[in-house]
Amino acid sequence: MRRFRFRLERVLRYRETREEVALRALREAIRRRIEHERAIQQLRQDCQRLASMTLVPTEWLQRERTLQALQARLQAMEELLPLLQEQEQQAREAYQEARRQREALARLRARAYDQFQQELSRLL
Repeated sequence: MRRFRFRLERVLRYRETREEVALRALREAIRRRIEHERAIQQLRQDCQRLASMTLVPTEWLQRERTLQALQARLQAMEELLPLLQEQEQQAREAYQEARRQREALARLRARAYDQFQQELSRLL
């Protein structure tokens, strides 16, 4: 009795590996974006806390300088966010394409296996 052999098995394994790599890249892009959003939120809270502090007049100038520095940093971080979102979207698209390619080959393998089973049952 002969065994089932899918002639594109190596290609299927390669596509599975590509899908796994793309999924890891997507997860990393999501992690970076979320981490960046959390840092922005923390910086906003720091600015609000500093702005609402009650100070004596001699501390006002120092607070204003600190607030300006925090706001400049916040603006720079907010400008970076769309880039991280774009990278995440590209990683998502790459993963979806890799998954589609792997699934197409997996369906082909399943059909070939079904044909093999039918031929085997016909012979028995």
